[in-house]
Amino acid sequence: MVAIDGPSGAGKSTVARQLARHLGFSFLDTGAMYRAVTWRFLEAGCAPSECAADPDLGRGSDGYRLMQEVLAAMQLELRDNRLFVNGRDITSHLRTREVESQVSAVSALPFVRAAMRDLQRDVARHGPVVAEGRDMGSVVFPSARWKVYLDAAPSERARRRSQDFAGQGRTVSESDVLEEILVRDRLDSTRRDAPLRQAVDALYVDSTGLTTEAVVARLLAYVRREFGSTAEATR
Repeated sequence: MVAIDGPSGAGKSTVARQLARHLGFSFLDTGAMYRAVTWRFLEAGCAPSECAADPDLGRGSDGYRLMQEVLAAMQLELRDNRLFVNGRDITSHLRTREVESQVSAVSALPFVRAAMRDLQRDVARHGPVVAEGRDMGSVVFPSARWKVYLDAAPSERARRRSQDFAGQGRTVSESDVLEEILVRDRLDSTRRDAPLRQAVDALYVDSTGLTTEAVVARLLAYVRREFGSTAEATR
């Protein structure tokens, strides 16, 4: 198990996917799982902002109950790096601004985190995995053999995310993306259930100014050094 945590836009998904390919491990994109839940809540009209009339989304509120019901009926499947919700491939919907603006609030809900935690651990039981997210090394897989905290300056993360949007044919200014990233950082790091933080035994990597290839090479060296040989690391 390689557990990679870090803030939004640090490059975790890209790095984790390439690292998994080099190692011959499976890749677990937990951020995409939370985005899938967020997309489903938005489709059902019960994302936190749509339920703002319910005071604090308390456990007894209508919005809270509706989200629980939608999640309980939701079938989430991962197939060949694609995400399916109730049989529908929603991969292309996961990085819309609507989903991005809501995913921190959704992922802060304790019942959502509990359901995703169980699913993530179930996936990891089937073989060696590179998992990326916000609480992989600190909460979900505290006994992971390798832990990494991948970071980058907020301005760098905003630039990367803005380029991602441009690749989707959408024009979003870096200043707007930076504002969203700072809000998400605050929400992720201050939530009561499994806040974003670096595990005490995690390797800290600042990817600011580094290429994806350089970051992957550093993590490969980290994993292989502890294995003792390249052959053993890719066995």
